[in-house]
Amino acid sequence: MEYLVDADVLYAYMNPPDWLHNHAVKVVEKIKKGELKAKVSPIIILELAIVIKRDLSEEAMLRIYEKIKDLKVEILSVNEKTVEEAFKYLKKNMGIFDAYHAATAKTYNLTIIGTDQKYDKVGVKRLDPRQL
Repeated sequence: MEYLVDADVLYAYMNPPDWLHNHAVKVVEKIKKGELKAKVSPIIILELAIVIKRDLSEEAMLRIYEKIKDLKVEILSVNEKTVEEAFKYLKKNMGIFDAYHAATAKTYNLTIIGTDQKYDKVGVKRLDPRQL
């Protein structure tokens, strides 16, 4: 099975005080060992950059790309099908980032690793990182 790592997990991994940090570290360890085949999208990276710059610092934000590259996760493309799917989710009152993450998971047939239960409500497969 292949996974899309949601921004909340990556944020928690990069922010030790975060309530999800220990679980996020476990997820990342499994990715690094090759036990989880994980991917991210440019939209996830964008959301992460915005939140890290706001909550932590610009310096921390500028290190995101290198940290993600160190994880050896594939960065997926956002294509027209993804955009079309995202707008279907937007019409279901999802937020912009969540709609794009759901659309990416659907387009690439991935399970999202994240804590947001909104995905469950729209039929997107999700694995809570606390279950790993």
